Amino acid sequence: MDYHEILSILISSDDNHDKNFEDKLTRILHEVRPLLPENMKQSIRDFSIRDQYIHTIIYILLRIKQDNEKANIDAPFSVKQYRSMKIAVELIISIGIVPFLLPGVGVNMAKLCPRASNIQEENLGCLEKYKRLCFSTHSLLELFDDLNLRPAVLSQIGPLMASLLQLSHAPLAKPSSKIESTNVNKQEFHMTIEEYQKLQNRQKVFHTKLISLLNNCPHYVCFRELMVILGMQNAPRWLRKETQNYLIKILIQPNGVLSLITAIYEDGLDLGADWKKLDTISRLITMSHGKNIGEYYEAICPQILDLLSSDKIKYSSTIANCCIKALYDYNPDVCQKYIVKIICLPLITKESHTASEKEIEQCIERLAKCFLTEDAKFKHLPCKVISHVAIPLFCLYDKVRESACTLKTNLRRLLLKILEEETMREKLFSAFLGHDTSTRFGDYVILEFGSTGGVEITGLNEHLDYEELADTIFDLISTTKDLSPSLFCYMLKFLSNVNKLSDEVEQKKMLETEDDKIERIAIQLTAHKLLSQLASTSTVQEAQIKNPKPLLSFIKSLFDGYMKSHLDKTEETECEMLYISLMLIKMILMEKTTVLEIGLFKDFSIFLEDHRKNLNIPIQLKSLIDEVLACILTYDSNEKSQAESEKKYYQDLSISSTTSKIFDEALRDLADPLLPVRAHGLITLTRLIENKDPFAVARKAIILRLFQENLKHEDSFIYLASINGLCALATAFPKEVIETLMPEYIDMPNRAEITIETRIKLGEILVKTTRALGEMSVVHKNTLINGFLCATRDADPLVRASSLSCLGELCKVLNFRLGNILIEILYCIGCIIKSDKMPECRRAAVLVATLLFRGLGRDTLNSLGSDLIDLYRGLKHLRDNDNDPVLQLHAQLALEEIDHIVRDSLFTPLKFEKRISLLN
Repeated sequence: MDYHEILSILISSDDNHDKNFEDKLTRILHEVRPLLPENMKQSIRDFSIRDQYIHTIIYILLRIKQDNEKANIDAPFSVKQYRSMKIAVELIISIGIVPFLLPGVGVNMAKLCPRASNIQEENLGCLEKYKRLCFSTHSLLELFDDLNLRPAVLSQIGPLMASLLQLSHAPLAKPSSKIESTNVNKQEFHMTIEEYQKLQNRQKVFHTKLISLLNNCPHYVCFRELMVILGMQNAPRWLRKETQNYLIKILIQPNGVLSLITAIYEDGLDLGADWKKLDTISRLITMSHGKNIGEYYEAICPQILDLLSSDKIKYSSTIANCCIKALYDYNPDVCQKYIVKIICLPLITKESHTASEKEIEQCIERLAKCFLTEDAKFKHLPCKVISHVAIPLFCLYDKVRESACTLKTNLRRLLLKILEEETMREKLFSAFLGHDTSTRFGDYVILEFGSTGGVEITGLNEHLDYEELADTIFDLISTTKDLSPSLFCYMLKFLSNVNKLSDEVEQKKMLETEDDKIERIAIQLTAHKLLSQLASTSTVQEAQIKNPKPLLSFIKSLFDGYMKSHLDKTEETECEMLYISLMLIKMILMEKTTVLEIGLFKDFSIFLEDHRKNLNIPIQLKSLIDEVLACILTYDSNEKSQAESEKKYYQDLSISSTTSKIFDEALRDLADPLLPVRAHGLITLTRLIENKDPFAVARKAIILRLFQENLKHEDSFIYLASINGLCALATAFPKEVIETLMPEYIDMPNRAEITIETRIKLGEILVKTTRALGEMSVVHKNTLINGFLCATRDADPLVRASSLSCLGELCKVLNFRLGNILIEILYCIGCIIKSDKMPECRRAAVLVATLLFRGLGRDTLNSLGSDLIDLYRGLKHLRDNDNDPVLQLHAQLALEEIDHIVRDSLFTPLKFEKRISLLN
């Protein structure tokens, strides 16, 4: 007997001759009954038609299950057989479960099973409904236990869960003292004590089965279905409570957070469209649930940390960062305890503290993902939360900065990120240099290189090498624009305080041991060295040119200190800082790029003249003071001639042997067969152009040709290096760059290796080149506009929005002299406003329209004519009907521009004038 054929008859939908659903079931059962065994016929003989039908379908499905178990067949069912079983499960759900769910429990039948939405309601008593619901639920659970039949049941797992929730947790009526359980019509049910106890026992059984189903079902499916049940509009209070409890239990299980995210982002996460949803889920996960808050966070936070390092789903680190930021916003103390402290645990020192290479590497990797990723910067924690491990991070960088350790880059970026916090920057400088050895920012640690190339912590460092610390911090911040001047100002303050302290010690106002004296002198010498190194950097020099007040105050304090402590004679070696500071002042006065506050220096010149009279000042120092005084006196007189002489001086030294060697080495690299070496050659040439190296600028035509040839290369690394090189040459060869890059911009969608960010950057390069052309950009008008219009049809919304933005900037550069192509731009804008689904693209289109209206002014009506009508209607529709409030505001601004233009054309202000004519 082929049970699959019987099942096909049972689920047949040929009902042309059936008056109602019962007639159809009667006909099907009559056709199937001869194929059933005698005991099955007898067992369902007294049942209603629908009960007979359900029992028959379940009997056939169970026989199919038994046959598979006996035959020990692991092969899956055919597509036709699986489809038959899936329809059979849907019919069981439609007849045996959905009609008997309480109001607000589960999804209604029309949404769940469209094929059975026309089934008429039955007139059954409470016990009959309960029995059929129990039988159907129990039978489906039995089918679910079979791995071959499980997929068919999983397709309708939601109603099955809803049924189990109802059978396990629905409140029971209080038992009545009456003996009879039902009346004559079997419509009213009277709860007796015996029935109450039976139902309670059954609730426990079904509760056990519900737990088993949730454990065997994929967690993301459980999340999805339970959230649907919880989200029903009229769900009863008991259902909401129990469903929430089950969701929390699944969430705190291993991989519960990952399962929840998988359930919500089953089709993939779109960072451009799902931020609000991601924010909601993050806050849902990080809010405390249940009575034991500590237990909840102990289960959730390790999962978030695992998600931070996971590669199981896309954007896992971004999702983890959103959860961590939401937890910090909700409860900073919990975030510090269960997230930040756990991440930084290898760096938090204790007695006999050690940390392995793997622990250090994992710690730095997690910190980098939390604070250094480019995605969703606004979802990063403030850097002050890891300030308590700033010194261990600095010690790590001190160890690896001259090595090839892979941690070096992330350590550098983390330290610079921490130093961005201005409120504690000077305190961090003091800690890094060993001036403040309190444990506020962590402890100094001893580090050793491990066997696998990493670093491990072996203990606490009680003997600091101040010179090594100073060299490390100089290496860290010497190239940054903001931090170098800040460190310079801190060193000026520190040395001023050290000089005062030295005076007090020498005057015997403070006690000091030999070790203290050696340490103080070591710190002072290191500070002098660091200050001189900083003074030689261009960033510090430029900062002192803009604001010389701290340096002038420092020099005055130096003079006062030296004069007081050396009334008889000043040693030559003790004037080193004065030499450095005065040389820096001289450099500032000789620098002619900016206008100085000469009043400050004139007051300073009076101070220098007073101290020059001191006979104990060395001859060399007096000579330097005279040079500074001469620079101050002659600052305004020979500025122009001095600038010209300096220009000639630099021109004479423009081409050096060093730059020519670098250029030749780059050319040799381009001929190398290895791709990384060739890419390095392109990068070297790009840096030479960016730094305006005279030797490279003189050969820019050759470099342009080299970049154009390598632009055709298939390797993405070579291709991107060539793009960056052409960007550097954009101001020198705008015409050639446009003619080279625009075909690349149009053809990029056909190259799979090109990222979206590269396309957007290339569009910005083209706009930048257009700005460099200025009035001459009209020559390339058609090429540029056609290229950007082509990009508005790109599949990626970011590229479409970027191309529209570039188009608007191009129109501004062209002074809106667009000619006939204006109609094409207008048509493109109108189509995007009407049909594009992404709000970013519609915003960009409205912005271009607003720019056109402002730029054309009164000429808008003459230039656009009847073509303006469709655009006006589209803007009005956006303002009145769009769901994006920002877009509605943009559309309103565009409409106001049109209104202003029309008013200006119709109601031209009258000129009040009086004509006077002379008679002959």
